[in-house]
Amino acid sequence: MERKIVLTGIIKCKELFLVVQRNKNDDFYPSAWEFPGGNLEDGELLCDALKRELKEEINFTKVFEAKIINYYDEIKEKNNELYHIVELDFLIDVDNMDLDIKLSLEHSNYKWVKKDSELLDNFIKNKIKNL
Repeated sequence: MERKIVLTGIIKCKELFLVVQRNKNDDFYPSAWEFPGGNLEDGELLCDALKRELKEEINFTKVFEAKIINYYDEIKEKNNELYHIVELDFLIDVDNMDLDIKLSLEHSNYKWVKKDSELLDNFIKNKIKNL
């Protein structure tokens, strides 16, 4: 079974959170709204991987401090194969929403939303319910 470590950047500005929409052709959750992030690569430190993924996915280049606020440990199936997924969620506070967002091909849209937004599924809402 393959193991993946996934890092998620929960970018918050006051009461709003930045979410991105997966491409409609995505294998796991097509068109779903999520927080930007991605996989840790071999030999990479957590913070370096988070910075790389945020740069790749949304062109986020600001200097930031991030703290781990959640983790998830689960087994998922994709194409009849099992994957052990460990996800670490990092909170990143920003002073303003002027981030010069440029989306990668993995995503089709982005929005700043409140934590109770109808765009978000319960899994995503639970990540931020106490923030």
